[in-house]
Amino acid sequence: MEATRRLVRSAAGMSILALTTALAAPAWAQEAVPETTAAEPLSPAQEQEIIVTGTNISGVKPVGSETVTVNRDQMLATGLTDVASVLQTLPQVQNNPNSGGSGPVYRQGGTAGYGGNSTQGTAINLRGLGTSATLTLVDGRRVVPSGAATTFTEAIQLPIAAIERVEVVSDGNSAIYGSDAISGVINYVLRKHFTGIEVTGRGTVTRYNNQWGGSITAGYDWGSGNVLATYDYDYREPFANGRSKFLRRDLRGVGGPDTRAVDATLGVTGPTLIVGGNGSPYSYYTLPRGAGPGIAFGQLTPGANLVDSADYTDFLGKQKRHQGALILNQDVNDAISVFAQGFYTKRDTLSRAYGNSRLGNNITICQGSPTYIGGAPANAASSSALCGGAPGQLIAVDPLLFFNGPSVTSNPAETISVTGGFTGKLPGSWKVDGYFTYAHDSTCGICNYDNNANGAALSAEIRAGRIDPFTTTPLTAAQYGTFMGSNVQLAYNTFYDSLLKLDGPLFALPAGSVRTAFGGELAYNRQHLVNGSNNAFENNPANNNYAVTNDTTARRTTASAFAELFVPILGADMGIPLVQSLDLDAAVRYDNYSDFGSTTNPKVGATWRVNDALSIRGSWGTSFRAPALTDTNPRNFSAAVIGVPIVNASGRPDIGFVFPGNSSAYQIIGANPDLQPETATTWSAGLDFAPKTSGFRASVTYYNTHYSNQIVGQNTGLFLSNPTFASLYSRYIIPVNNPATCVSGSPATYDPVLARFIAGHPALYNVPVLGACSVNVIVDGRSANAATTFQDGIDVQLSYTLQTGIGRWFVSANATRILNQTLQTVAGGMTQDVLDTYYYPVSLRGRGQIGWNKSGFGVNLFVNYVGSYTNTIPLPGQPQSEVPSWTTADLGISYAVPKGGKLLGGLRLGLNVQNVTNEDPPIVLTRAGSNFGAYDPSNANILGRTFNFQITKSF
Repeated sequence: MEATRRLVRSAAGMSILALTTALAAPAWAQEAVPETTAAEPLSPAQEQEIIVTGTNISGVKPVGSETVTVNRDQMLATGLTDVASVLQTLPQVQNNPNSGGSGPVYRQGGTAGYGGNSTQGTAINLRGLGTSATLTLVDGRRVVPSGAATTFTEAIQLPIAAIERVEVVSDGNSAIYGSDAISGVINYVLRKHFTGIEVTGRGTVTRYNNQWGGSITAGYDWGSGNVLATYDYDYREPFANGRSKFLRRDLRGVGGPDTRAVDATLGVTGPTLIVGGNGSPYSYYTLPRGAGPGIAFGQLTPGANLVDSADYTDFLGKQKRHQGALILNQDVNDAISVFAQGFYTKRDTLSRAYGNSRLGNNITICQGSPTYIGGAPANAASSSALCGGAPGQLIAVDPLLFFNGPSVTSNPAETISVTGGFTGKLPGSWKVDGYFTYAHDSTCGICNYDNNANGAALSAEIRAGRIDPFTTTPLTAAQYGTFMGSNVQLAYNTFYDSLLKLDGPLFALPAGSVRTAFGGELAYNRQHLVNGSNNAFENNPANNNYAVTNDTTARRTTASAFAELFVPILGADMGIPLVQSLDLDAAVRYDNYSDFGSTTNPKVGATWRVNDALSIRGSWGTSFRAPALTDTNPRNFSAAVIGVPIVNASGRPDIGFVFPGNSSAYQIIGANPDLQPETATTWSAGLDFAPKTSGFRASVTYYNTHYSNQIVGQNTGLFLSNPTFASLYSRYIIPVNNPATCVSGSPATYDPVLARFIAGHPALYNVPVLGACSVNVIVDGRSANAATTFQDGIDVQLSYTLQTGIGRWFVSANATRILNQTLQTVAGGMTQDVLDTYYYPVSLRGRGQIGWNKSGFGVNLFVNYVGSYTNTIPLPGQPQSEVPSWTTADLGISYAVPKGGKLLGGLRLGLNVQNVTNEDPPIVLTRAGSNFGAYDPSNANILGRTFNFQITKSF
């Protein structure tokens, strides 16, 4: 019944979408893929340039799978300035976290400081199954991964000026490409043939910030070869949260709460004592200006003088980006051609945040300090590790004064990639292809220079009277030097990839030639992390030196063998009714990983061409995603929280309590060397209808994905919450029974179970709370192959082109309806329906286009639609509620002067306006952890009406 209801809702939603966009909903047309069966024989260089995503065999189209192509004209029509933003307009792309509903979201915005996307990168998430399940290629070849604590593939690999088209195969493709191609493949196909010089200037203006850039491209084609070089520069102004009503801490303007003070997090204009916690409600008391030693609680004023910290925290940091690409092709003779490609990106991002990068704006005054506030309530102080276990009072200060301004996080990133290769003709219409790629990526996951405070050292200076916590003037450089340091996490990813492939015909059948391709690939990936300057976890008040100086390197070699067979079973000349052709394609790939073993993945596809207009296709295959080096290297990131209280309602008699209802737990999180590949089984079926002379094209595809062994972080709060969960998560729960003679810091005195676990799982960060001797249980929250996701849905693509006396008209639609998505977070656990809920994909998305052009003039109207869903994490005490659908329109106007003109020839002017009607996003009031918000960044944006200007001159 539920499936039936979804189908009815799907049909109704699509009908509404169709009316909205004048055809059906939104918009990229499927393009024909060039074939090598041209009348004139192709040179080796021309053959090398025909990039077909989804197959290794030359001269055939992909069999059985859906392909969406975004060509250069379509990219320009959007007015968007980077290819990642263009791809975000596709309905098949979602912006939610991974399919487990957690993890980093690699998009720009809202990622300042230590957010899940600490490197400020971008990545594409096909189907909402996670960015790691989407494989990104350049000219059909892998690119170097990026990231520090986590790994992803940067989507802004190249400037738009270097890209001819983008091909998207939203289907499992591990049989062709290996790891990561679970939800699909995105392939950037580079420009090759261009003679002349092309200069572009551009600007983007929003109500919050501006962005400026430009590019220059030069190319020359001399017949037997060609060269193209391009350089692009982009600058983005910062945008503080406080400028948007949706991002302020005080959300009363949008019907939400005032969150300028939440528990122990508050923005203030002067020192404020925080009272409460540990189960007691919080209250605040403002100190008089100029308060000094010996101040008493009676001198404080109830309440806090609040400021909105959003005014000092960036939603978008200041960014500069340089990019370049060089492409060279040359025929050596009639049989051999060579090519070389290189591209380079350097990106620098600076993001401001309210408060110190480590302490925020809270400092601890230990008992015995001259400025310890006498007569304060008992719950104004608690045992603090920063005070060596002695009581300490928590004071919120104005960080703009005390820490000399907002903290700044730097996120530099640099990528260089060079590929060289060849194509050679062999006897019998066979050919051989080979290439070698060297690529290197460096980034900084956390770069806080000279603004990372050692809390214990600061508290010691306050206790000694050398720092006044209530100061009205900035501290001196010498005072900052006693407690302030840096936190730098540099990551270096190196990638080598070599491939050799042969393909050609085997023998002839009545329907045509049976063709094959086979070959091998050898890849090497090295990730080196340098965490060389981190004083954040040093609890020795006499030592402000770097507590963590960690260098770690993880390596992986992958050897692969692959084969593919194309069989034309039936052909037009065979005279079979309703069969113009029937083609079968079968592929298989074997991958052997040096660190965890091997995997083999097949794929089978078939396309039945009924006549010139109608084709029916289908495919089935298995895919996988190898755990990233950052997933399996514990020294990359792991943390142990020692003695943290955890709710225990498990009913297990072998787990003791530290106080009623709570056990003391040793919690470990982070990387896990025992991880195995994620796996998926995918299949799809669809039809394409395109009468040759009608100008109409239609494509409908049903897809089905079963994604298993997903790598997810464990929610340790569930482990002991009730007997059912204690049973489900039992493999991650280890009871501990420390003897009465236990001495914290002396493992020889611990329960041997705890001592062995600590010795066998050294954590990069150890955070003591109550001490090891208090521990009753070990909870293993490291990443694990624990989740399973099922998703199925329907893609619809429609387009119609009409040539009239008043110009060429183009109408198109592209919509995706997800029918079902379920999630099982742990083996044996409950299967949840997560579709249309917060953090998970929205079932209906679409984009429609109506375009017109004549004599160089062009006008394009786009309509974007995101369906409704449920806010499943509302504010505390509020019921779940429906988030309404969101519809926006984009308008583009352009004029291009033909190149033959004398002065203005080759000039193109473009004005694009995103969100023409300045629609605000739906208000979505949530609280996730300590983070409040008034909109859902996965399904909307807050930029409002945005203007994009472009001027291009070709010479």
